[in-house]
Amino acid sequence: MNFDGWISGYKVRAFPWINGKHVYFNVQYFAPGQSIERPPVWDKSVLITDDAAGRRLMNNFTHTLVEHIARMQIPANAEVIITVGEGATA
Repeated sequence: MNFDGWISGYKVRAFPWINGKHVYFNVQYFAPGQSIERPPVWDKSVLITDDAAGRRLMNNFTHTLVEHIARMQIPANAEVIITVGEGATA
């Protein structure tokens, strides 16, 4: 998945990660009226397992995924990997 755009008021960027096993998924929040030339108010990144279930999550439930990541409490310097079970349904 390659994506660079806006979803639900968040700047979102996704691309295949260098290890070939994950997709890097980044969500940034900018204050209303803030220039995107300035750093975002906050910036959260996760890795999503690049398999059929992970691609289904990213392609079919992108808005929900973005909202979930936006609400996550991610400690500094933590690596978060989201893995979706093959039998998962939404």
